[in-house]
Amino acid sequence: MKLRRVVFVGCIAMAGACLPAGAASPEADVKAFVQKFYDFYLPKALDENSSGPSSNYVIEKMSDILDPDLLAGLKEDAKAAADAPEGDEVGLDFDPFLDSQDPADRYEVKSVSKKGATYLVDVYCVTEGKLSDKPCVVPELAQDNGKWRFVNFDYPEGGDLKTVLVQLKAEREKTPN
Repeated sequence: MKLRRVVFVGCIAMAGACLPAGAASPEADVKAFVQKFYDFYLPKALDENSSGPSSNYVIEKMSDILDPDLLAGLKEDAKAAADAPEGDEVGLDFDPFLDSQDPADRYEVKSVSKKGATYLVDVYCVTEGKLSDKPCVVPELAQDNGKWRFVNFDYPEGGDLKTVLVQLKAEREKTPN
């Protein structure tokens, strides 16, 4: 009887060793994903030698991290801006992922909350070593086949990226060509 118990306990221990250690919660996973994105993206946003908006890099080379509807709106806006006559201000006039024209020194993810099937991630600006009092931008993400995708970006000062894109499109459609 004792031998069976030892063998059984030994088998359980070996099976446990094959499982992922401390599998992260969705909240911890999305928090790490968003922090990694901002750590990668910020140098692109700060690059003054870049040709065109840094958000175009994400649209062109990292499109798989964007929800298809959000990607379509961003692509349409970027195309309208590129096709506009020189001097005409068309499309987004700020960085949609930072909600700013002037990036902070660093961006820090602080908290995550669940909203239905999506997660809202509070991203704070750090400028001259000082953390902002409130989030600078709040990305909304969902998992799609085990992969995180940005669904929208909420702006604490009001509005969100999808709404801004819809408004800009409506303005373009009103303007005669």
